[in-house]
Amino acid sequence: MKISKLTLAAFLIFAFANAFSQSNTVFIIIDEIADDIAQLKSEFGNYSSLYVTDGISPNAVKQISNSIENLQIDDLHIYVLTKPGAIVFNSIAVTPNNVNDFSAELRGWGRNVTNQVIIHSEVVFTGDEGNLLKQRLEDITGLVFTTQH
Repeated sequence: MKISKLTLAAFLIFAFANAFSQSNTVFIIIDEIADDIAQLKSEFGNYSSLYVTDGISPNAVKQISNSIENLQIDDLHIYVLTKPGAIVFNSIAVTPNNVNDFSAELRGWGRNVTNQVIIHSEVVFTGDEGNLLKQRLEDITGLVFTTQH
């Protein structure tokens, strides 16, 4: 069987890219003021794809961008305090009124996450403000944002 140079080159490029890319199916983010943080840290503490945000600079959105940089993630799970129309990190709250201020960092999420962002909340995308926040996040990132309890 004879393999063309083009086929061999394509195979080598594919193999090289896969060998050096870091792929995770799930990445967990926990904000330091999340409900039940001790339980969450215990549950996910041995998980290699875990990051805990803090109230120190840079803001939590940038911390998440930095933590997932150069990774390919299917699903990004975020455990954080929320209220209708607001994701409330220790360092900042992301709302429909200020979400565009974080667009550069959020676009990074879109480059590194291939499937969806799951906010662990019952209320974040409820009501008019919640729907607006969800829409703006999806427009900026190109990702699907969902909730899970």
